Amino acid sequence: MGRVFLILLTLLWGAPALALTCALSFDMQVTRGIGPYPPGTVLTGNAQFETVRSFRQEGGATAHLATGTMNLDGNITGRLWTLITTSRTEAADLVGIYAVDVVGLNFVGQDFRGPMAITLYGDPGSWPYDRPPVSQQEWDSLTLRRTFQLHAPDTQDMLAGDITALTAACVDSAPASQ
Repeated sequence: MGRVFLILLTLLWGAPALALTCALSFDMQVTRGIGPYPPGTVLTGNAQFETVRSFRQEGGATAHLATGTMNLDGNITGRLWTLITTSRTEAADLVGIYAVDVVGLNFVGQDFRGPMAITLYGDPGSWPYDRPPVSQQEWDSLTLRRTFQLHAPDTQDMLAGDITALTAACVDSAPASQ
C-alpha cells in the first residue's frame, strides 16, 4: 500500500528530486539602474540551491522546485524557490533561476522585494535536456543572452543588467537519463 501511495504522489506532484546541488557566483553589469546602482555599475552575487522536485509544464518547460538563497551586492538577498528550463522549442531555450521574499534594497520608499531572477538564454535547440545545467561547460553553453532582474512589486521599477560572468560548482546525484 505504501508503494502505491508513493507512486500516486509522484504522479500528482512531479518526479522525484533531481538531487542537484549548486553554488553559483556571478557578476552583473547594471543596464537599468536605481539610486546607488547607476547603469555601468558591476555588482557581484551568488546563489546556492538544492533541487527538491521537478515536473513538466506547458510549452516545453520543466519546473525544478528548489531550496536555497540568492544574494546580490552582499546585502540584497532572497529565498531561491525554483529553476525553470525550456528545451527543444521554437523559441530560445532558457534556464531561469528565481528568488522571492527579497530584502535589502529600498530606494525612495520603494521596496524591491522581487522576484529576483537570473535568466540564461540559448539558441533554440541548444539546451537538449529537461534538467538544469550541471557542469561549467553546460552553464556556459547558454550564450544568446544572460540577464539579471530584481523587481519592485506593483510598479514598473526594476534593477536589471547583463550577467557578464557566471561560475558554477554543481553536484548531481540523479540518474543520467535526463
